[in-house]
Order: sequence, then structure tokens, then C-alpha cells
Amino acid sequence: MFYDSDDCLWLFRLLSIDMCQFKPIKFLLKLAFYAVVVLTGIQTVMFLKKSETYYFLKYQPVYFGSFFILVTIYAASNAGELALAFIRQLEPWPINRLGHVLERRIKRQSTYFNILLIVISVVSLISGILHALPIEDDEEIFYTLAFFQEYFPRWQQYLCFIYRMGFVFLSIVLPAPFLIFMYVGCHSQYQICMLVHVLKTINEVNHTEESSLLLDKNYQEKTKNLLKFCIKRHCQLTNVGREAMNALQILAILFSITTAIFFICMIVFLFSFQGSFEGRYLRLATLIFPAGVIFLHEFFLGQGIENLSTLGFEVLLQSSWYHWNKENKMIYLTFLTNCKNPYKLQFSHSLSIGYELAVSILKSVYSVLSVLGYWNR
Repeated sequence: MFYDSDDCLWLFRLLSIDMCQFKPIKFLLKLAFYAVVVLTGIQTVMFLKKSETYYFLKYQPVYFGSFFILVTIYAASNAGELALAFIRQLEPWPINRLGHVLERRIKRQSTYFNILLIVISVVSLISGILHALPIEDDEEIFYTLAFFQEYFPRWQQYLCFIYRMGFVFLSIVLPAPFLIFMYVGCHSQYQICMLVHVLKTINEVNHTEESSLLLDKNYQEKTKNLLKFCIKRHCQLTNVGREAMNALQILAILFSITTAIFFICMIVFLFSFQGSFEGRYLRLATLIFPAGVIFLHEFFLGQGIENLSTLGFEVLLQSSWYHWNKENKMIYLTFLTNCKNPYKLQFSHSLSIGYELAVSILKSVYSVLSVLGYWNR
């Protein structure tokens, strides 16, 4: 079964996780990975052979971008299984478990993300097609085309066609790891949101006189069971989330390094490129738009999870603990201690996905642009 009809984000799962489980796609992913490794190795030799600054500046964005592509292909091949294992361990509650109001809210957000997914996929595919269509002086940007032209003139047309078709395939595959992360992030948000909803019910009392609650055994027993249930669910969500973050730690570091290097190389190229960008603006727009939208929503999801966990702690603080017996108060204090620090999508002590990271990245981008702009004067 390639999608679950009860999954409100089944389209996300189909176009990210399930798509990469197809045997033909798996084969093409392996083929693309080894092809990029070979072409990157060839270009490394060419850099060492020519040892020219202009030659290096001309081809360095695609060269260093190849490392980002390698990490992404590897993630697309393996992240799907990790995501499914995470969802199984999470044991997600059905979205209709806690009433129609919460269900409608989750469905509205899911509809938004499904529409966003369609827009991202369409624009990415258009970008792949635009990169596949030849434009004058493409060999001044893509070193593989120049390599085919110089060393395989007789087979140039066929080799270049195969290479350009790779852009179409990559436009479908490259967003997959980030879509998987968004899929898991959305479901994590939904589960935390439902837990917060349950926490709010702790204060619901069906009793006429609050002064007698302390002696009401049924009320105290109900409160104890609800507190234990919430603690168990909170621990489950936290432990599974931490295990997932630990499993993805190395992959996140590789993504951070390759993305940062690729971005800097792109900026340097834009300032040093001596050719014409005419006919390439649509390529750049369709490349930047889905990437920007994906990364923006990754930060939103990370911050949303942190905000929801903070909200859960605030809901606990507002509980009517003064109506509880000693045993329930001790359980309550234990729960407060566990919830004191909000949960973050944190891969390391200095790397967590949220607004703070987004602001620091924007500051770094501004600094790089300022320095390069000053040098370009």
C-alpha cells in the first residue's frame, strides 16, 4: 500500500517516502549517485590539471553543488525508512480522536501543506525542464557539457541529452528529503497539539462544590490516571523525537556544510560571471522559489513544535493543583520538571531549527553579500 487513506498528509508521503521506495526510482537514484561521483572526480582532475583561477571560479558552483546533490540523493534513498520507523514508534493518534473542532483545525493545516506540496512539485519540475532545455553558453556553467564537447565530440549530442534529462529526474528527487522532514514535522505538531488538548481537560471538573474535591476519591483517581497518561505520552513523544534527531545528526551536519558552501559559491559566481544571464532568469526563479519555500516552512515547523511544547508547560502551570491530594501533587511536580524545557528540533547544542537559526542565517547571508559587494566595487 503506497498511502494510507486515513493519513491527512498522504500526498506528502506518496511524493516523498513512497516514491523513493519504487525499485525503478531506487535504481535511478543509485545510478545518479555514482554518475555524480564520477563526474565530480573528473572535474577535480580538471581543476588540478588546468590550475586556472578563472576556470575554477566559472565551474565551482556546479562542482560544489554536486556534493549537496550527493548528500540529498543519499538522504532520499534512506530517510524514508527512518521516517516510517519514527511514525511507527510515535504511535500517532487519529486526528478525530479528540473531537471535531481539533480535527477541523488539523485538516485545514493539512490542506494548506498539501496545496503547498503541489506548488513546490510543479515549480521544481518546471525548473528541471528549463535546465534540460539548452541555452547558449551552457558549457560556461556546466563543466560536464564542456567536457563532452572537448573529449567526446562525436557522441556529444547523445551524452548531453542524457545529462540534461538528469535535471528533470533531480528536480523530482532532490526535494524529497526535505518533504519527508516536513511530513514528519507536521505529524509531530499534530500529536503535540492533541496532547496539549488533553492537558487542558485536567482542569475540567464536573462538580458543584470545589471545596469538597480534595475528599472526592473519584475525582482524585481520575486526575491521577489522566496525569499518568499524559506523562507517558509526553515521554513517548520526547524519547522518539530525540532518537530521530540523533539518527539524523550526521546527515544534518552534512546538509548544513554542503548547503553553506554551495550558497557561498553561488554568490561568488554571480559576482564574477562574465557571461550573460539573459534567458536564465526563469531558471534561477524556479530554482530559488521552491528552495526558499521549503526552508522557510522547515523553520516554521521547528518553531511551531517548540511553541506547542511551551504551551503545554503553560497549560500545566494553570492547573488547579490545590484541589489535588499529595500523591497527585507529586506526580504533577514530576510532570512539570519533565516539561520545563521546551522540546526543540535540535541536532546539536548550537543547531536547532527555529526562528533563531533563520535569523542567524539571514545575518550571515547579509554579511557575505556585503563583503562581496565591497570587493566588487
